[in-house]
Amino acid sequence: MKQILFTLIGIILLISCDSSDDAGNVLTSDIIGTWQLTANLSDPGDGSGSFQSVSSNKTITFNADGTSTSNGDVCDMSITTSTNTNGTYNTTDKTINANCGTTNLPISYTIDNLTMDISYFCIEACQSRYRKIN
Repeated sequence: MKQILFTLIGIILLISCDSSDDAGNVLTSDIIGTWQLTANLSDPGDGSGSFQSVSSNKTITFNADGTSTSNGDVCDMSITTSTNTNGTYNTTDKTINANCGTTNLPISYTIDNLTMDISYFCIEACQSRYRKIN
């Protein structure tokens, strides 16, 4: 009798846990926090480009409410912190939306562990690499 009861409880627990329940939270928690610029990639168009380390205080902070702030211009690969940028992000599309002037295109990103690569709209490959610091 106890064996049947434990089996039924186990089945009920498995059925009540839907894998889609936590899907958004997993993606969101990966991005939430502050990221600091560590490298930029520029490619001359032949695939030979590689990330080059940069010394910068430029950061992007992603908040749990879907907003982002930066002490630099998120819309380009600059290492300066003279222009503040506010925007939003979408973990489903893996995009950052910021006021990027007349183009105002979403900027795509990928996250691998504590590293985020942001890809810009360029003819050749151009990306910025950020490291999660908080």
